[in-house]
Amino acid sequence: MTTQTGIRNGNGAALRDLGDTEFEQLYQCDRFTASVISSRFRYIMEHVCSQLITYAFSPQIRESTDISAAVTGPPSLNHAMPAVAQTIPLFFGSIPDAVRIALEEYGLDRIVAGDVIMVNDPYRVGTHLNDVCFIRPVFSAGELVGAVTIRAHMLDWGGRTIGGFEVTKTDLYEDGLVLPPTLLYSAGKPVKPTFSLILDNTRLGPIVLPDIQTIHTSLELGAGLLLETLEKYGLPAYLGGIRYACDAAAETMRNALERLPDGIYEGEERLDSDGLSDDAEHVVRVRINKRGGRAEFDLSGSSPATNSAINCSWLDAKTAVAIALKYLIDPKSPFTSASLRDVDVLLPADSIINPSPPHCCMFYWEPVLAIINATFSAINGVLGEYAVAPDSWGGTIHFASGVTTGGTPWFSSAGATVTPAGPWGATRDGDADSSQLMMILNLLDGGTEQGEADNPVVVLRRDYVPDTAGAGKHRSGSASVTDSLWLTPAEHRISTFHVKRPPGNGGVYGGRPGSLAGGWLWDPATSPLAQQPAILPLTMSSPIYSEATPLMGVVNPQTHELDPDGEYRFLLTPVAASANTMIRFVCNGAGGWGDALERDPLRVLHDVRDEYVTIEGAARDYGVVVTGDPIRDPEGLAVDENATRALRTSRATSTSTSTSTSTSTSTSTSTSTSTSTIGT
Repeated sequence: MTTQTGIRNGNGAALRDLGDTEFEQLYQCDRFTASVISSRFRYIMEHVCSQLITYAFSPQIRESTDISAAVTGPPSLNHAMPAVAQTIPLFFGSIPDAVRIALEEYGLDRIVAGDVIMVNDPYRVGTHLNDVCFIRPVFSAGELVGAVTIRAHMLDWGGRTIGGFEVTKTDLYEDGLVLPPTLLYSAGKPVKPTFSLILDNTRLGPIVLPDIQTIHTSLELGAGLLLETLEKYGLPAYLGGIRYACDAAAETMRNALERLPDGIYEGEERLDSDGLSDDAEHVVRVRINKRGGRAEFDLSGSSPATNSAINCSWLDAKTAVAIALKYLIDPKSPFTSASLRDVDVLLPADSIINPSPPHCCMFYWEPVLAIINATFSAINGVLGEYAVAPDSWGGTIHFASGVTTGGTPWFSSAGATVTPAGPWGATRDGDADSSQLMMILNLLDGGTEQGEADNPVVVLRRDYVPDTAGAGKHRSGSASVTDSLWLTPAEHRISTFHVKRPPGNGGVYGGRPGSLAGGWLWDPATSPLAQQPAILPLTMSSPIYSEATPLMGVVNPQTHELDPDGEYRFLLTPVAASANTMIRFVCNGAGGWGDALERDPLRVLHDVRDEYVTIEGAARDYGVVVTGDPIRDPEGLAVDENATRALRTSRATSTSTSTSTSTSTSTSTSTSTSTSTIGT
């Protein structure tokens, strides 16, 4: 699969080296105008998304911003995408191909002004069925000059389970309503049979219908702003602005690749399970052949497609490569459809990252994260101090269902209400944030209020867990915990697929990995602790866990505490639980950056004061001796400088001796080019 767009700076010169006359001949406008137009494309997308978020009915859109929007050019430019909204990176790579495929399949000669085409087939447009693409072509003087597209997560799109998040679905037929390119609005007027088809297949029509109507008005806003741009600057400059935005993005990625030493880099990442069996690991392997300003990503060693919902289409594999490269080597330029112009991606047929129909792709982000983390493993070693530690690989999904005391059935896809958001990994620039979502999302954490209002649940605690961050000169964010109390009898089910090992090999540049995730359930029918509900202690080592039913994680078979040498637990079937059941989820930690013994002792002191690190953890992980009581007298804490100096000296000596007697292997090879020029 090639990711080139067909648009290229014709003479191969750097854009800044082009003379004014040469630039105008190439882009049909001056340099300033090209910059203004390319910026305006991004401005339009932000306005489109802001309007949609403001007026949407679904909390998935209004509160989580699970949407994206993009401008694409005309067929003469191969539907090139000069701008995409900075909402959810998980949609970046697939939108330009989605627009091209949808419009060409529907028929460019059939489209008229005011039409809106919708499509959600993952084999045509990527992601999963709930993420529906709404495409509004834009015409000027009867000519198709581009399109405005919104991709938005619909709260329910039919299928076997409400909301769709069920990993045991085996094919698209169980998954939901699959739409090829379908006319939703014709010349500005709704197509009634299409709306009837949607409403007959969703359980949540009162939310889905107004969301679609809001999407339509937001597309109208985007189309109007795009036409204003064209009318102000003219068609030649408008087309030149599209080409310039794409060429600029391609150039920054090409320059970043050139700074990377030539060579072959290899990495892999594994998924714990396919959701059907607790011992069916699946692997994603990447082999990167980098020469000059070009790179080839060969994923041929990856596992076959699963028989569950954990697969991703070729478009999402492309997105994964884009996200990994943007994070690692080209973080400062906007993403366009040309960002991967000089990158080729080879995908094995019928694999977990390129399945054939009718394999289900509902949990497509899991293979995407595997590709990203495999790329981090492959490249981070050569980036030196510019390495980026991977995030926590969040994504635990919890479902509960039952009947209220009044006899009314209820269903909860509680999401962030009872499952914690994970931390990010550290970099050379400093510590990472806690309580974020995965790097592929850039969503808002909606908090607990809505979940408690809609479901029979009380959130007892949302907090950070001490000593879970990946230690380093700069630490990762801390893992988070969420404790919940369920007020009625219910069945509980969870899905998470990366708790056996640290994502992406954990820390970088000498940093360490964070802790691993876990989940537990205390049922009053079997647990004395749950018979008198109380706030659970904020510790990962306690007798309370022996009373719990482990829901996920690698745990000690007797104590049920997290234990890297313990047994892997994965909940294959729902667990029935009594009223007043308590559930605890803890997410993964993330990776640290740099040698933890080089962390400023004062920063460690602050971490102890703020309860990111315990006094014991400060000595164990950072070689810093802190005295005092962080609970009763946090401002009275102090660093024992002499004891710290002695402890760190002994640790450094021990590490030096160990290193000199060990051998190491590397998963990547490269030329001897210095890594000091890699950073941007």
